[in-house]
Amino acid sequence: MKVDSGKQAELFDTFYLAPLRGVTVRVFRQALAECFAVPDLAVAPFIPTVAGSRVKPGLLSDIDKSAVQSVPLIPQLIGKDADQLRVMLREFKNSGYLRADLNAGCPWPFVMKKGRGCGLLRDVDNLARLLEVGCTEMEKGFSIKVRLGIDEPDLLLRSMELINRFPLCEVTVHARTARQMYGGEVRLDVFEEIAKFCRHPVVYNGDIRSVDDFLFLKQRFPQVKRWMIGRGISIDPFLMESVKAGVQVGRDPERLCDFLERALRYSINEMCGERQVLGRLKELWSYLHTGMADGVRLWDSIKICRTVAEYRRVVAAAFERGIVFKIRIASCLPRCYSETKLQGG
Repeated sequence: MKVDSGKQAELFDTFYLAPLRGVTVRVFRQALAECFAVPDLAVAPFIPTVAGSRVKPGLLSDIDKSAVQSVPLIPQLIGKDADQLRVMLREFKNSGYLRADLNAGCPWPFVMKKGRGCGLLRDVDNLARLLEVGCTEMEKGFSIKVRLGIDEPDLLLRSMELINRFPLCEVTVHARTARQMYGGEVRLDVFEEIAKFCRHPVVYNGDIRSVDDFLFLKQRFPQVKRWMIGRGISIDPFLMESVKAGVQVGRDPERLCDFLERALRYSINEMCGERQVLGRLKELWSYLHTGMADGVRLWDSIKICRTVAEYRRVVAAAFERGIVFKIRIASCLPRCYSETKLQGG
């Protein structure tokens, strides 16, 4: 298997929508694209590999190309068995996809205990088998999404020699350990070492929640041209417009209201029962409310909604009172950067 360095000069930044299970699903991507600027690509929430030679169509519904796919999509899978990986990748190809991503970064303990997600970093021999299958089945179109490590931030760096052996099209790095989950400062110092050592194009992931965050990271890592944003867009759907413009754009509550109504309507059309629909919308609001000045009180009211009609009344009342967006969204980038922002630098 020939490995060429994929690190060629890239003139423009490329943006990816990160996979957030239960949030950045097809109807979210569709509503987002109809109301806001969107990233250039989206990585779909992971699909688990399965035993046997057949994959139930329901597992692939989110990436179904016969449905509306508003953002160019990269399907992602999670698993630890090379044969099962091959079966799923062939299903992806049969569905018309030439790209696929392996989730080696999911930090949830019950996932890692099964040797999946970030748990793959504990078994480099098995990781090698998975990368071999992936790069063979999806020639020039296989990638991996990883974290810095599990308990310590040097595990990925120690595995980079192995990862460099395979012809991956890119490596996405969430600059935290699994133990950190989604809190605590991102380790930009370790990410910098990985970006230098990795022979593949590197995608930065972790705490881009404002245009200032992006501009800081872009200055810190001028060699990086690929950026993944997930929670930031779920908190502030206007974020991609600001990032592409290089300045904070105005946030119109009417556009947000339209987006939420579309997401609700599309979910009703796709799902069976109000409970499922409300579950999906509440997942979105668990992020969205954190970008609003009075978000906690609104979130408390949404959490206890039992019907779609009740949910609509609560949301409509909030928009009638007036949605006030936070000026700054809390960031977990290094403290020195945060202090500079607060001082107006």
